[in-house]
Amino acid sequence: MTESTTHTKTVQKPLLTIDDVMGAEGKLAELVDGYRPRQSQIDMSYEIQGLIEKEGTLLAEAGTGTGKTFAYLVPSLLSGKKIIVSTATKTLQEQLVQKDLPILFKACGIPGKAKILKGRDNYVCPQRLEITETAEQHSREDWKKLALIREWVEGKSLTGDKAELDAVAEDDPIWKKVCARLEFCQAAECNVDSGCFYPKVKQQASEALVLVVNHHLFCADLSLREQGFGELLPNADVYIFDEAHRLPDIAAQFLGFSITRSQLDELVRDVKQAQKIESPESKSISDQATHLAEQIKLLNESLGKWEKRWTWEQLESEKAFHLVMKRFLDSLSFLVENLKAVAERGKQITAVYKRAKDFESQFKDWLNSKSENKIRWIESSQARFKLNLTPLSVADPFSRQRELIGGSWLFTSATLSVHNNFSYFANRLGLGESQTSHWDSPFDYPTQGVVYHPIGLPEPRSEDYVKVCLRAAWPLLKASKGCAFMLFTSHRALQEARAIMERHWEGTLLVQGDLPKLTLLERFKTTDNAVLLGTSSFWEGVDVKGDALKLVMIDRIPFAPPDDPIVQAREAFLKEKGLNGFAHFQLPEAVMAMKQGSGRLIRDVTDKGVLMLCDPRLSSKSYGKTIRDSLPDFPWVYDVESAIDKLK
Repeated sequence: MTESTTHTKTVQKPLLTIDDVMGAEGKLAELVDGYRPRQSQIDMSYEIQGLIEKEGTLLAEAGTGTGKTFAYLVPSLLSGKKIIVSTATKTLQEQLVQKDLPILFKACGIPGKAKILKGRDNYVCPQRLEITETAEQHSREDWKKLALIREWVEGKSLTGDKAELDAVAEDDPIWKKVCARLEFCQAAECNVDSGCFYPKVKQQASEALVLVVNHHLFCADLSLREQGFGELLPNADVYIFDEAHRLPDIAAQFLGFSITRSQLDELVRDVKQAQKIESPESKSISDQATHLAEQIKLLNESLGKWEKRWTWEQLESEKAFHLVMKRFLDSLSFLVENLKAVAERGKQITAVYKRAKDFESQFKDWLNSKSENKIRWIESSQARFKLNLTPLSVADPFSRQRELIGGSWLFTSATLSVHNNFSYFANRLGLGESQTSHWDSPFDYPTQGVVYHPIGLPEPRSEDYVKVCLRAAWPLLKASKGCAFMLFTSHRALQEARAIMERHWEGTLLVQGDLPKLTLLERFKTTDNAVLLGTSSFWEGVDVKGDALKLVMIDRIPFAPPDDPIVQAREAFLKEKGLNGFAHFQLPEAVMAMKQGSGRLIRDVTDKGVLMLCDPRLSSKSYGKTIRDSLPDFPWVYDVESAIDKLK
C-alpha cells in the first residue's frame, strides 16, 4: 500500500442545521420552486448526519421519489468535510454538478466547488492527437474528424472532455486513437504546465470540496490501491455511492481483467505505426507484428464460429485451443523482447512495448491462475473473443481498502434489499456489520397503478412465449395508445418482439440499439403512439414522467442464464460453503433487477399506469412470493378489463 494523499481539505463548518436548509421555511424552499420537504427526506438527512459524525457505514434504501440526492448532500455539505460521490451513470453525474450542487452550495452557505472527474478515456491527449495526425492510414471521414478535434482542442475546449465535443460520436473509433488512455500516457512528461488536459483536471479535482466520479473510476482506483500502485483519486472524509446496487459487479471487473481481440488487433496496428515512425530500420518488428496478427486470428478460429461462453473446464479439453494459445503467446513474447531492444527510440515505441508486456503478463496469469476466488472464461464468436479473469467475490479487497481509507461510507439506491433484508448486498462488498435503513417511496402505489398478471401464459421456455406475451399486451397497447416500455431479459426475445411489432404496430416503434439511448428516450417522450423495446440498459436509470409512459411490460423474471460461466462458478463456490446457489445468488439478483424494472412506471406523484408482469412463475412457484413481496405495493389484477380501466 503506497502512502496516501492528504486526507482532507475542509472548509469552515457552517452554522446552519438540516432544518434551516430543508425545512418548510428553509433555504431550499426559497431557492427551488415547488420544493416541499418530506419527513422521510429530513429523517434520512439526520441519519446521514449521524453517520458522518461517527465515521460509520450505512446502507440506505430509499424508494423512488424520496429525494435521496438532497437527503445525502445536505448533511455532507453541512459537515464541512471533503466528499466523493460515486454514481453508476453519467446522467446522474451531470445532474449533480450542473443542477443540484450549485443550488445546495448556496442553500448551505458553502463557498466550495464541485468537480466531475471521469476516466482517462473521456479526455483528449494532445500528444496522441499529434501522433495520430502523422499517420497516413485514415479515411477521408477520419481526417475530417481529426480536423474537428484539432480545432476544438486549440480554440474551444476548456477541459479536453469529450462531452464538450458533439461533432464526434462517443463510440467513434477515431476517439480511441486520441484519448488519454493510461497505456499510452508518458506520465513523467505530462503535468499541469505541459499542455495536457488530464493533469489539470485531476489537480482541480483534488482541490474540489465535492468530487463526483463514476463507479468505474472509483473501482479502478480501488484496484490500484489493492495492488500497491498508488491511487487515481484523492482521499476524502465522506464517500457516497448512489445507484450502489451496481457497485459489486463493476468492482469485479476491475479486480480482475479482460482482454479482447480488438485490443490485440489495435496493438498490432500501433506497433507497426510506431516502428515505421520511430524505428524505421527495425523492419523485423513489423514482420513480427504481422505474425502476431495471424496468431490472433487462429486463436479466434480455434474457439469456433458460433457465439459461446467457455468455462475453463470446457477449454481444458480443447487441445487445438491450447496449441494455438501456446503459439500465440510465443509470438507475443518474441515481439515483447524485440520491442524492449528499441523501447528508448521514442514515445510510441515505449508505449507499445509497455502494452505488449502487460498483455503478455495477463495472458500468463490467466493460463496459470490457481485462485479459487477467480474464474477463467472466454466469450467468443466468429470475429471476436474476450478473455476474462473474474473474482467471484470482491468482499475481502473492498472491505480491506475501506478500512485503510477510513472516513464515512454511504451506499444508497432504491434497490439494495430483498424483502427488506440487506444481507445479500452487504455480503458482496464485505459490509456485514453496517447500519441499515429503509425509507419507502412517497408515491401512492395502491391508487397510482396496478400490476396486470395475465392468467394462462405458457412457461417462458415455450417456443411461442414472446408471441403470446405480445398478444396479451395488445389490448393494453391499444388502450394506452403506445406510451409503453416493453422490457425483455434477452436480445433474442427483443428481436423476436421487434419482428412481430413491426408487422402489426401502426404507431412509432423504437428499439434499443438503433439510436443512442438518450436519443431514443427523447423521441419516446415527444412522439405520439410510441412503443420502446429494450433490454437490460432500459431496466434502470431511465426517468420518464407524466403521460408519456403509462404501461411497462416485463417479459419474464430476469434470472441469469444457467450456462453462464460466472453463474456456474458462483453457484459452485456457494455450494462449497454449504449454501444454495439459487437462494443465495440467483433469486436475490433477480429480485433486485425486478425492482429496478418495475420502478420505471411511477416516477412522480401524478403518474399512473399499468405494470404488466408476464412470467407465470410469479404465481406458480414458491419463490414468486419473495419477488412479489419486494415490489411496489400495487394491487394485482388478473383480467385485462381491470388493467385497461387504469389506463383511462
